[in-house]
Amino acid sequence: MKFVKGIVFCLFLCFGTVFSQDSSFVPLPQDSSYTPSLQDSTLPSPADSDTITADSAKIKPGLHFFVSAGAQFVNFKERKKFQAILDSQYNENSTSSMMSQKQDFQTVNLAFPLMAGIIWQFNDMHSLGLGAGFLYDNESVTLTDERGEFVNFSYTLQAFPIFAEYRLQISQDLISIRDADYFSLFFRYYWMLPGTEVYSSWGKAEADFNPLGSGFGVFLGYRFLEFGRLSIWGEMGYLSLEVKSGDKNGILDSWNLGGVSILIRAMF
Repeated sequence: MKFVKGIVFCLFLCFGTVFSQDSSFVPLPQDSSYTPSLQDSTLPSPADSDTITADSAKIKPGLHFFVSAGAQFVNFKERKKFQAILDSQYNENSTSSMMSQKQDFQTVNLAFPLMAGIIWQFNDMHSLGLGAGFLYDNESVTLTDERGEFVNFSYTLQAFPIFAEYRLQISQDLISIRDADYFSLFFRYYWMLPGTEVYSSWGKAEADFNPLGSGFGVFLGYRFLEFGRLSIWGEMGYLSLEVKSGDKNGILDSWNLGGVSILIRAMF
């Protein structure tokens, strides 16, 4: 009997303990209006990053300097006159067996012009510039007589041009390879300074300075590299440069220094 009373007492004690727990705790309902932020609003969005990159790639307005070098196929048609003089001299001497071998002048005049100047950049679309350059091309041949002795004949083109330049950027909607790279048209007008001349084994001709100018050039340029203020351009175009000489004893009255030109320009 005592054993049964003990079991009943233990059960009563256990149930009393359970029901005596603090039932006042009610879980707070979750505020459905609060949504944790998954992105810090202070960080730039992808669209903002693209805008920043594009703006940083634009050429900054203001004063810039440039240097350029390249190759030019000079449209010097007057080379035929030097070839004719060479042929005539060879034919005259070959009748007396003085000249046994003749080398002809090259039919292509290749020069490597150098230029430098300043540019005023109004905005990324327009700029004006002034530049000066140097062009030099020497062509020489050798005649050999019957005794194996050599006689050299040559002519040289030399030019000191100055030019004014206008650059117009082509809209990226019309032509573009990559974002933030620019195609541009360059329009240049040239004057030939004293020192522009043709001199040869048979005489020389000095170019006259024409205040109205000597010709023009049109180039298509592509900016393929930029780093800070430094921009590297590749250019290809055509020049028409007509030079005249008033020398009475000059070997030429006029000649052309134009042609197809390929340039690399560094602007900073």
